Amino acid sequence: MCRATTKKILETGSIWRSKMFDFFGFGKKAGKTKILVVDDEPNIVQTLKDRLEMNEYTVFTACNGQEGLEVAKQESPDLILLDVIMPVMDGHEALENLRQAEWGKNISVIMLTARSQAQDISRAKACDIEDYIIKPFDLSELLEKIESVLEHKKSPVCSA
Repeated sequence: MCRATTKKILETGSIWRSKMFDFFGFGKKAGKTKILVVDDEPNIVQTLKDRLEMNEYTVFTACNGQEGLEVAKQESPDLILLDVIMPVMDGHEALENLRQAEWGKNISVIMLTARSQAQDISRAKACDIEDYIIKPFDLSELLEKIESVLEHKKSPVCSA
């Protein structure tokens, strides 16, 4: 196959991909919104990273709570997707440390975990999270929740 034909195929594929992203709602105007994914399961991290980047979010990742806190402090994400069961520092401890830090008090957090016990949910909600989603999860529903949380965060607060 000649170089010109290969280039045309790549361009056509790129246009088609772009149209499909628009049709299915990918690539929405998320701008430079930053999301941090903290999970020790590489396949979940990669799936979330790929899908969020398709939606034009800037994505950072960490594989445990301690690393997640370091990245959060450095990058100041708008939202953190946080697992509970992880090595080094679990999600609950990371969330509690995040909320105690001045720089972490206003970062939105969605817990994304296999832990479904009432005490885990209560402990997370006591730290002012936006939602608690139990794995396995529906990716489309998670994306809707992310958009909702970020829109709510951008909305001006009315003062009485």
